Amino acid sequence: MVACLFYVLFVVFVAGHGAGLNCTGSCGNRGPDIRFPFRIKGKQPDHCGYPGFDLSCSDDNSTVLELPTGVSLLIEEIDYRHRLVYARDPLGCFPRQRLNFSLGASRFQIKNDWPDDWTLFNCSSNEKRSSYVYKIPCLSAFNHDVYYVSSSHTISDSGLLSCTKMHNIYGFTYRMLDEENYRLTISWFNPTCGSSEAECYGFLNHSKGMLFFLSFSFMFLAPCKLIIGI
Repeated sequence: MVACLFYVLFVVFVAGHGAGLNCTGSCGNRGPDIRFPFRIKGKQPDHCGYPGFDLSCSDDNSTVLELPTGVSLLIEEIDYRHRLVYARDPLGCFPRQRLNFSLGASRFQIKNDWPDDWTLFNCSSNEKRSSYVYKIPCLSAFNHDVYYVSSSHTISDSGLLSCTKMHNIYGFTYRMLDEENYRLTISWFNPTCGSSEAECYGFLNHSKGMLFFLSFSFMFLAPCKLIIGI
């Protein structure tokens, strides 16, 4: 009985130690350092990150975050101290990728800006536009311009009556539409395991250690009791 119990405790020690290994990685030499709560799928074990913070590496070794809504972002920088991520659209044009930029049920939110809903118009004339109508450079071309206006505005005096309405878009900030190749700042919420990286590592390691203990205690302690009974 003593020998069996010693073996179980040894397994617990190994499990807890293995989960605390250095998990820092990156996508090639060009990307930011990836560490907790983030992890690179397929390159780092599950315990290196927290659910909802999975990243991937593109074919050219760019660091990619894919949100639950299907929006993909190229990650340029991660500020772990202030919990900020700096990202760009893969094509340099946020409104080209999707009509809805909602961050959904993710752990991220847009920092220092306010998303809104907008209506897009395709205009081929040079008619004067209202002061609250803005051009989207990355969607415009030499023979037409694309403008956006808040969906809450009426267009009767906007100078858009001769234009063709394209569609509505949701969850975009005006800077994401105004600036080509805009650098977006998003923040993330703390994982529920604790307020610091060390606390989360301890939580995950402790959880994995307990699972090993329960699993092996069942397999090895039960036969020992049977032998003693004989």
